[in-house]
Amino acid sequence: MRILIVSAFFPPFIQGGAELSARNLAAWLHANGHEVAILTTSPSPTDEVRGTIVDGLKVWRIHMPRPYQVFEAAQKAGLQKSIWHLQDHFDPRNDRVMRQVLDEFVPDVVNIHVLQGIGWNTLRVIGARNIPVVLTLHDLSLACVKMAMFKSGRECERLCPPCAFSSRAKLAFLRSVPRLGFVSPSLAILRRLAAFQPIQAWPQAHILNPNKSPHPTVEKGASKTVRFLYVGRLHESKGLYVLLKALEPLSARHEFMLTLVGTGPSEDDLKRRFGHHRWIEFAGHVSVQEVANRMAQSDLLFVPSIWFENSPGVIIEALGQGLPVMGSNAGGIPELVMHEKNGILVEAGDVRAWGAAIESVLDHPERLEAYKDSAGAAMQEFNQDTLGRRVVAFYESVRAQPA
Repeated sequence: MRILIVSAFFPPFIQGGAELSARNLAAWLHANGHEVAILTTSPSPTDEVRGTIVDGLKVWRIHMPRPYQVFEAAQKAGLQKSIWHLQDHFDPRNDRVMRQVLDEFVPDVVNIHVLQGIGWNTLRVIGARNIPVVLTLHDLSLACVKMAMFKSGRECERLCPPCAFSSRAKLAFLRSVPRLGFVSPSLAILRRLAAFQPIQAWPQAHILNPNKSPHPTVEKGASKTVRFLYVGRLHESKGLYVLLKALEPLSARHEFMLTLVGTGPSEDDLKRRFGHHRWIEFAGHVSVQEVANRMAQSDLLFVPSIWFENSPGVIIEALGQGLPVMGSNAGGIPELVMHEKNGILVEAGDVRAWGAAIESVLDHPERLEAYKDSAGAAMQEFNQDTLGRRVVAFYESVRAQPA
């Protein structure tokens, strides 16, 4: 099968788990005999490639015509953002980019992972050629221009006027595709989006991302000090302020270390407010191999998100290594973390609840050993070959729809 994967972010230019999942899937499809192309964005004109083979994949990395590139979106505000989003919905130059790639690659199916930054109106170009489209839902971008339905420190209960306008336009673009299906690693995302978009009118599948993480290259040594780990964007929505406020009073009574792996818009403020503590390390951005090694030398992974998380790949990687997880009882996290089995679920955003849950582990660290055994036992659920075959089967079912 000839498969075009569309993702505005794609290695080496990444910001989160969606693009890593797209890369893992692309590599698996290529290894299993499929011809795979990538349409992604370039942070600068000098980084552009057009139809170049990279690691067996044919890559189009395009510097899209915008006031700023998608990589810079978190730091922008005001009029520039309005212009950017209008271009992302209606700029005819988006169409020309998609036409060029479709002309040169001629895919059997298009699998979209992150369309924001490439242009929602490109769906009409694909639909006009009756090419099947599978839209992988990593987030809430079908309903929200910020992709998260999260604003001013809390989840949105309804669509604001800009998001309502955007949602209507996106629905029109979706309806221009004769053969369309949605796949998501999280049932929670499918259910949440169904409240704002009629996605139930199209075929859906719940399939975990077929990721494959590197094996650690270090030994899993024991430590007298409990070692906590966080891996992800340093952003308010990830619940880091909740986590660090919960940990601060515990440091007077307990010995522990927390490593924060990642970067993001809240990094400078977090360092200013909490960086003086001896029990915290800001590790910055590290390689995927280093993430695996950090996990091997940790005792508990924190996922304290206060927004509607999908199916965090970092949880799957941790559990696959036998690393227990303490996560928020929100979004798709409870689909992976089983309370008091492979980890602990805590009320999202509740500093006192997080403090109590963490202290219970510090008082009785032996509990972590039982969680580790349970985490490792579920490893087969995340087998890449099994999940990859399910994705391909869904591609085929969407292709089989009447035009």
